[in-house]
Amino acid sequence: MAIGGCATDDDEVTSVTDSDASVESLDPVATSPTTTMTTPIPSATTTFPPGVDVATKDVRTRATDLVGEGVSPEGFSTIVAEVTSADGEVCTVCLWLADVADERVRGLMGVTDLGDAVGMAFVFDDPGEGAFVMIGTPTPLSIGWFDLDGGYVSALDMEPCSESDSSQCERYRPDGPYVVAIEMLQGELDAIGIGAGSTVELLADTESAECGAIG
Repeated sequence: MAIGGCATDDDEVTSVTDSDASVESLDPVATSPTTTMTTPIPSATTTFPPGVDVATKDVRTRATDLVGEGVSPEGFSTIVAEVTSADGEVCTVCLWLADVADERVRGLMGVTDLGDAVGMAFVFDDPGEGAFVMIGTPTPLSIGWFDLDGGYVSALDMEPCSESDSSQCERYRPDGPYVVAIEMLQGELDAIGIGAGSTVELLADTESAECGAIG
């Protein structure tokens, strides 16, 4: 299971975004209308940066039908994010980070196991409304979009597309402009508080090679 901490207190991305030029096999970004928090589970294996108060959270990070070793993201760094649900509950989690064009184009293509992160954050320089396409992405995902101020925009569930031509794949679009999109395995967004009325903040100076490596 991956690590997460919860404490009260006109482009197109194809699981790839069109804003990232001509790549036709990208990875998407977040979803979930409700917020259901579960009891934190202590962890003995993962640590977060000094000053970040976290507990371990039980979030599904492997494809449901996966047997044996899965395929995890490669060539990405990680970042710590703080999600505040509509009722004020705070969840601190580790996410894979895709903040440049080629990373956003690759996204979660081919991935069946997220490892120690609970999802992937797609970060853009400017607000946009680019769609996501699930070509080359074998695992059903949920995506949540957030605006420039970190406010929730909308979320959707996304299904894999087996077509060889991305133009034949469904486009998943947000309800408005966004700068951050968070993808998790389908149905897991609400586990960390992502839903209507939630906010997200990517914590400064927490980018690292792997979850818990800062400090």
